[in-house]
Amino acid sequence: MLTLPLFHSVETPNLMLRELRHEDAAALSGFMTQTRYHRFISHRLRDEAEVSAFIGRQVAAQADAHRQVFHVAAVERHSREVVGDGFLIAHHDQSIEIGWGLHPALWRVGFGTEIGRALLGIAVERLKAKSVWCKVMKPNVASAFLARRIGLKLTETKRNFPVGHGHYEDVDIFKISDEDYFNLPY
Repeated sequence: MLTLPLFHSVETPNLMLRELRHEDAAALSGFMTQTRYHRFISHRLRDEAEVSAFIGRQVAAQADAHRQVFHVAAVERHSREVVGDGFLIAHHDQSIEIGWGLHPALWRVGFGTEIGRALLGIAVERLKAKSVWCKVMKPNVASAFLARRIGLKLTETKRNFPVGHGHYEDVDIFKISDEDYFNLPY
């Protein structure tokens, strides 16, 4: 199984991805608790206290040299504001699951694509994943489009997948191999 070493920040044209910090709680709760944000994710955080507790657990896990999960903040490089988040989860088969989120006020400006491409690059280039995949709830057309835009291909649909809080949705699985990643256009 892949284990994830120390995470070094990554810069994109407009963002910097870095590990979560305690001081990110207010900015993250400002959008992570919005219905528009969490309607397509399974781990819904309801208020700033839940966001703070989540961040506390993630910060505590950063000291574990054998962790398989990274949660990152996406910081807008010019304003230095936290505007999104992402995760990487290493699995036993040398695959890494990625996921992303973005403040709804910044949807459709390309930041989601920057987060997705950075997570994909980290997974393959730094962590040596053999494949990278993501889950997208069927109604989330924008994230399905983003997954395709960064090079992932739809490989299967899981019907009535549990998405938390007793709810079920059809979920599309998008995937790319390391070989296909290295053949993507620049």
